[in-house]
Amino acid sequence: MCSRVLPGSLWLLALLPAGALADEDGGAMNAAAYLTQLIGGLMIVIVAIVVLAWVLRRTQGSVGHGRQMIDVQSVRSVGARERLMLVRVGDEQVLIGVAPSGIRTLHTMETPVEVPAGGEGPDFSGVLKRAVRSRRAGGGGQES
Repeated sequence: MCSRVLPGSLWLLALLPAGALADEDGGAMNAAAYLTQLIGGLMIVIVAIVVLAWVLRRTQGSVGHGRQMIDVQSVRSVGARERLMLVRVGDEQVLIGVAPSGIRTLHTMETPVEVPAGGEGPDFSGVLKRAVRSRRAGGGGQES
């Protein structure tokens, strides 16, 4: 019976009860029928996982299309694992401290601080050039 089953219809065999695939001789399921049922069940599980992943991806993508109410305006590192963050929540700005021990509100701004659109501070190349110039001016005798 199982040798004539098309591969596309293996999932039907997984839905059959175990007694429907039994031999007429002893009533025990032969190896080919068991293997076909096992592969059919595995295919059903894999198809279900793929379909659920696709549905979750489609539904989660549509949740964030609205206007963002929380926006990180600026971040400044003040230590190895500590940061100050200026966060805009609606129409007000909040200065928070982020550390391994937790997050704390440090200050709520009465008047919003204008954050420059060009970034959070000087660029890396400018800082590096100033550091090299100051090193040459102050420690010219160190080079060999």
